[in-house]
Amino acid sequence: MVGRLLLENLDHLHSTAHRLTGRADVAEDLVQETARKALRAAAALNDLRNIRAWLFTILVNAARDYLRDQRWKEGPYDAAKETVLPNIDLESVALVTAEDVRRALAQLAPAQRAVVLLVDLEEFTIAEAAQMLKLPPGTVASRLARAHEALREVLRVYAARSSQRGGRP
Repeated sequence: MVGRLLLENLDHLHSTAHRLTGRADVAEDLVQETARKALRAAAALNDLRNIRAWLFTILVNAARDYLRDQRWKEGPYDAAKETVLPNIDLESVALVTAEDVRRALAQLAPAQRAVVLLVDLEEFTIAEAAQMLKLPPGTVASRLARAHEALREVLRVYAARSSQRGGRP
């Protein structure tokens, strides 16, 4: 049963891992690690109703470990990436491409990107994301708000560029 549910969620797990790390090769490794851990622990599961959240918790923990190791190798984290930025105007939204959204998401700080991926893309509640990330719900909500602001600013810039090119991406 866990194996089938794991297979049903592989694409979402891989997509989230890729967005969290920005690297397809690392995403594959993280999904393999998630599958290995999930299958090893499957016998201990009593309730399969929350298996999706359980799988994403394993993935997020693996990604956190990877990102922490990378940060240690690359030096101190740049806190300036977590600034609050102004809003985007709704008229600009039509000028933004899917690639623009992917690039904007990749520019977020890892902590912000994780909450956007879990809450906005994978549709977990703030409480579920907080449990997965081992954070208070208020912290997740504030990171999500800051991430939305940062995304709006980056997308506003992309939309302005597109507008200058006559609306062409």
